[in-house]
Amino acid sequence: MYRALYAFRSAEPNALAFAAGETFLVLERSSAHWWLAARARSGETGYVPPAYLRRLQGLEQDVLQAIDRAIEAVHNTAMRDGGKYSLEQRGVLQKLIHHRKETLSRRGPSASSVAVMTPSTSDHHLDAAVARQPNGVCRAGFERQHSLPSSEHLGADGGLYQIPPQPRRAAPATPPPPVKRRDREALMASASGGHNTRPSGGNSVSSGSSVSSTSLDTLYTGSSPSEPGSSCSPTPPPVPRRGTHTTVSQAQPPPSKASAPEPPAEEELAAGTTSASDDLEALDTLSLGTTEEKAAAEAAVPRTIGAELMELVRRNTGLSHELCRVAIGVIVGHIQASVPASSPVMEQVLLSLVEGKDLSMALPSGQVCHDQQRLEVIFADLARRKDDAQQRSWALYEDEGVIRCYLEELLHILTDADPEVCKKMCKRNEFESVLALVAYYQMEHRASLRLLLLKCFGAMCSLDAAIISTLVSSVLPVELARDMQTDTQDHQKLCYSALILAMVFSMGEAVPYAHYEHLGTPFAQFLLSIVEDGLPLDTTEQLPDLCVNLLLALNLHLPAPDQNVIMAALSKHANVKIFSEKLLLLLNRGDDPVRIFRHEPQPPHSVLKFLQDVFGSPATAAIFYHTDMMALIDITVRHIADLSPGDKIVDPESAGAVK
Repeated sequence: MYRALYAFRSAEPNALAFAAGETFLVLERSSAHWWLAARARSGETGYVPPAYLRRLQGLEQDVLQAIDRAIEAVHNTAMRDGGKYSLEQRGVLQKLIHHRKETLSRRGPSASSVAVMTPSTSDHHLDAAVARQPNGVCRAGFERQHSLPSSEHLGADGGLYQIPPQPRRAAPATPPPPVKRRDREALMASASGGHNTRPSGGNSVSSGSSVSSTSLDTLYTGSSPSEPGSSCSPTPPPVPRRGTHTTVSQAQPPPSKASAPEPPAEEELAAGTTSASDDLEALDTLSLGTTEEKAAAEAAVPRTIGAELMELVRRNTGLSHELCRVAIGVIVGHIQASVPASSPVMEQVLLSLVEGKDLSMALPSGQVCHDQQRLEVIFADLARRKDDAQQRSWALYEDEGVIRCYLEELLHILTDADPEVCKKMCKRNEFESVLALVAYYQMEHRASLRLLLLKCFGAMCSLDAAIISTLVSSVLPVELARDMQTDTQDHQKLCYSALILAMVFSMGEAVPYAHYEHLGTPFAQFLLSIVEDGLPLDTTEQLPDLCVNLLLALNLHLPAPDQNVIMAALSKHANVKIFSEKLLLLLNRGDDPVRIFRHEPQPPHSVLKFLQDVFGSPATAAIFYHTDMMALIDITVRHIADLSPGDKIVDPESAGAVK
């Protein structure tokens, strides 16, 4: 442990600023003027000038606590960066683990007789050390965050990866080492022979700074020779300029061989090799422990936990399926970040939450989704009421309130529940429930219940394209077209009928031939008259836009222009000024009002197909005025000019309209 003699502040990004009296734990003597140290109070790591420090005779327990705080600080920094460790952080963790092992090996009766520290060769792998974490660092989180793949610590030559030493710079000379250490270094130099070359006329190489050999031996982690000095200077070393002092990062390449420091002596090389093997063994043990803990967490967490949480939250809060997923994900993610020990378990919970697509299939065996149960009850009761011919023809009791509650709950489930559950219930028994609702709509004459049924049909169309195909082939389009032409006084029901019809025809599928009796030219002329003349009750002017969308949707399933009932009605209508204006407005915006859903396969662009059919016949091409034609040409030219080189037309069938 070291205490700061003076306050220090530097502009270097990796230098620690500290006040006088702060204590530090030295991790590495990178150069004569900069040491890698950890602040004992907070565990923050950085570089400090050794001339500002004085060694303290501290207890091993204080050193262990400082190491633990430094390890925890590195992990917290990595968690804030997304859980990824940089090369610098990995190197610091390696030094901290090695230093903790050294400190634990010194605890005992022989601690006072240790003169020069050598790497520990004990057989334990930090199991007891991790169990005694004083700062709340639990075993699971500690081992998970310490586990580093052994391949990441191997350099290009297969050896243990070591952080390269810091670049050297001219510095005040350090005092000569003590006589004993100078003699020992001379013996080491003579033993190495020609392996180490000393510059002639220079002083002996110092091991890092001007501190005593006792302090060097106490926390010695590796020798880094410095440049020879000329004289002793009592003043603190100057702070290096920005760019001179660089720290190791992912983008920094290791120093070249030409500027590499002199290799250490053979004894130090042997000690470093032993230390490297011990560190690698400890890291491998931690990695193995992390893998075992992760496997244990996977076995302990049931794969149905995500579906069970979704079911509990939805049943007790009434939130939609997506909001339940978001709420559970936020809570579990916060617990995972706040309690590192629970990270493996929380990770399995999140995976189960993401993988559970179908809630009814993801639940444990024997459990049934609550929404699925309610859909079964609602569909069964509505089918029973449909089959009650006596009640439908001559009501014996008032059942509107009960049916309204059923339909409102059905609409709520179809809108907010798991779409997979709703699709499965609608498709069961070849869409028996959907066809039963269509038959019930045909039999029901109360406007309020019909309006709720229309909303339910719209929610079903958004679930799957197969449901739309079923509705197209049913009697629903015919019933809606007949209802729109016979009852024009109910504005709200008229708007919903036009909207549902546009949804049903939005996929461009073929319509049964019998439907043209109600969906032929007279119905198209009725829609054009609403667009041009409007209705007295339509104060919001919402109905003309819905009728335009319905005409575009009806035109999608008519491939031949000569047999197109929409074009026939357009040629017979005297004035379609408002309709042509709305058509040009949609073309200018580039919108397709019929493409409501994202079901596959996507139909062609309804506006471009309508224009293509209009200009396919001289009778229909004459509906546009001269100014409308000029505006149409200007819109087309501008759209073509806005295309970048290499852009392709998204819809191949719309190429004819653009041409």
